[in-house]
Amino acid sequence: MAELAEPMARDHAAHFGRAKTLDELQELIDPLNVVTGWNPSRHARSAEPNSPYLTYVWRYKECRAALEAASKLISSEEAGRRILNFRNPTPGNQLGATRTLLHAYQLVLPGETAPSHRHTAHALRVILDGRKMYSVVNGEKTLMETGDVVLTPGGTWHSHAHDGDETACWIDGLDAPLVNALQLATWEPHPNRYEEVKAVVEDTPMRFSRATIQRRLDMAKPDLDGYFGVRIRREATTMPTLGLTVQRLEGGQKTRRWRTNANTSFCIMGGSGVSFIDGQEIEWGFGDIFVAPTWRWIEHHVETDAQIFSMSDEPLLKWAQYYRFQGD
Repeated sequence: MAELAEPMARDHAAHFGRAKTLDELQELIDPLNVVTGWNPSRHARSAEPNSPYLTYVWRYKECRAALEAASKLISSEEAGRRILNFRNPTPGNQLGATRTLLHAYQLVLPGETAPSHRHTAHALRVILDGRKMYSVVNGEKTLMETGDVVLTPGGTWHSHAHDGDETACWIDGLDAPLVNALQLATWEPHPNRYEEVKAVVEDTPMRFSRATIQRRLDMAKPDLDGYFGVRIRREATTMPTLGLTVQRLEGGQKTRRWRTNANTSFCIMGGSGVSFIDGQEIEWGFGDIFVAPTWRWIEHHVETDAQIFSMSDEPLLKWAQYYRFQGD
């Protein structure tokens, strides 16, 4: 074997050694499917976090109207989930609000039940309109009503049942694009189509009720640096890739500019205002969702008292010791 290796090494040396310039050497290297690291332009300038994804806003009134039209044509039982998944209009993107985050609007009519399924991705619901709407997670049936945030950790069976008499609509949030990038996506329908309800619960770590959110916001201290309104974090240890916060801002309040390398979404639970993402002006109102991909300057100018839910991949970046935050 050693006798064969030496002539082969000489052949390789002769093959590449005949190059008289870097351009000629590049032609010989190309078939190896490697990338040279001596391109001077790679070291000519410093680099910062960046994303090709666009800052974008999805309008609740528009999307809800589309879902209501769909509800006349297809049921939740037939659709599995009557939803509008967000697609950032970045060229080449097929699904996802940012590189790692997905949002959707979902609508369920009175009397409908969305069948049980489970998937790898962690998911949550921010309830915009709902009365006597329930989520069944691993056999536990719990309310999900207006102003609540309800969790569905990855791998758990979950369905949605509407016992009320008014249309329910909410925001879904998932880390599905991250799961897809890691090539870990799974999806499985329940073998019985509908999961058996084993218990009806009120106090559960899967539900962050509107009353709890308001109580905690009332107790929270203001951000003395001025980057955020009064803000609380939603603890979600079973969903460690997602950071969940709710902030309250007063009419007339303007936040200081800040940016982070985390991808962040802003879901308007109430109020109205204007935000500037890297200078791009976004007007927003109840139910709207907009995103700030990595390393975009963010500031909020609030017109009427507002409450904003945010989802980000911040915990994942912190775990990997990649996280950066910068204030203006």
